[in-house]
Amino acid sequence: MNSNSKITLLAAIVIFSFSCTTQNLVLKSEAELAGETIYTNLAAAKANPYDVVILKIENEKLTEIPSDIYAFKNLQVLHLGYNNFTELPDAVFKIPKLQKLYLSNNRFWKVPENIVLAKRLEVLDMSGNHIQALSDTVYNCSNLKVLNLAENQLVTLPDSISKLQKLEEIDLFSNKIERLPNDLVKNYLLRKIDIDWNALEALPEGFGNLSKLEIFRAEKNKLSKLGADFGNLVNIYDLKINDNQLVQLPDNIGNLTLLTSLNIANNRLSELPQSIGKMTKLESVNAAKNQLSKLCDFSSLPLLTSVSLRNNKLTSINASYFNAPRLVEVNLSMNQISSFSGQFISSNVIQNIDLEMNRLGSLPSAFAGLKKVKSINLSNNEITEFTKVLNEMVSLEELKMSENKVDVFDKVVNEHPTLQRIDLSNNSVKLLPLGYAEMKKLKELNLLGNPLYSWHKKQITDAFKAGVVKL
Repeated sequence: MNSNSKITLLAAIVIFSFSCTTQNLVLKSEAELAGETIYTNLAAAKANPYDVVILKIENEKLTEIPSDIYAFKNLQVLHLGYNNFTELPDAVFKIPKLQKLYLSNNRFWKVPENIVLAKRLEVLDMSGNHIQALSDTVYNCSNLKVLNLAENQLVTLPDSISKLQKLEEIDLFSNKIERLPNDLVKNYLLRKIDIDWNALEALPEGFGNLSKLEIFRAEKNKLSKLGADFGNLVNIYDLKINDNQLVQLPDNIGNLTLLTSLNIANNRLSELPQSIGKMTKLESVNAAKNQLSKLCDFSSLPLLTSVSLRNNKLTSINASYFNAPRLVEVNLSMNQISSFSGQFISSNVIQNIDLEMNRLGSLPSAFAGLKKVKSINLSNNEITEFTKVLNEMVSLEELKMSENKVDVFDKVVNEHPTLQRIDLSNNSVKLLPLGYAEMKKLKELNLLGNPLYSWHKKQITDAFKAGVVKL
């Protein structure tokens, strides 16, 4: 064989070898993984070693890796959760195609140092362990996209997290984190941050630079502000900031126009920015348990169906703020409301309105516009009598007025066409017009706790159908 032939043969061998190696290291796509068999026991896996792409060996109380695992050369996704591992041998991380490793609920005190050997690792789940601190080791996994460290004992993260330039998701739920590293804002590909149930006091400066962020969950922390650039996070569609110590929201919060739910309950907010009116995809707003004395106008939100403002410091309500075209449920209970201004337009579709524990002395005239309302809760107010406004609410089926000061009845209630349930317990009623027994749709009238004359109780019992009146 001449020298030219030898060179040609050698080149062919090299090309063939490279082709085989490349072929062997081709990874399944997410779509292809979804169709793969999940092997949950070694016996079945050993019978089909080349078909094992996803292996799930959990709840086996394992402390050592079964050697059979190393025979699965196409293994790409390995679940070892709910065992008793404290460390892993180098060989695990050298599995050629290992891309996703799930080690949740074991007994790890740290991320294994030898994890750097897993060159193709994209997903690491070590949630539910005992990890108290992170070394820089994990940040050498340059291909990591998803890092789950939920339910550990972390207090902070190293600044070197910025080395994970491909990181898209980080889950830190239920740790003890007081601060996030400043360099986190350099992880420009982040789409999800979950830091629910921690002790976070502030966001890193420049947090608004995370322009790809879609999910930010930070409920039950100690945040007092979000930062003026928070409104730059225009791709967020999932936001949880309830149960913090926020005293105000940034004026540009309305830039988050992809949000369908705004939960800001249990903070220290005194007012809501008017820019919320630009969040046209909102379906629900929960601002309960704050210190609100000033509201924004919700009427421009086309998809809004529910608003909760329970347990605030509201004293007066502008009814026109609640004329959103799909709004059906409004909770204003546990405030200090004594008056309504503006009007509910007749085309509004509110069906349930809760005003329990306020300071109303009568039914506000604005209620005349509540043509679709079916249930109103006015318990624990200061109402002394009914007004004709009641009969303007032509769809009303349930009226709750316990713990008020009603003592005199007139024909207003008797003439109502749709009322089925009336709760007048614990008022000051002594006499009830027996004509109320003629209300055809009335199913329940609660008069418990009223000072009804004893001789009158028998009249009431005889006049009404059995089971309708509670005395």
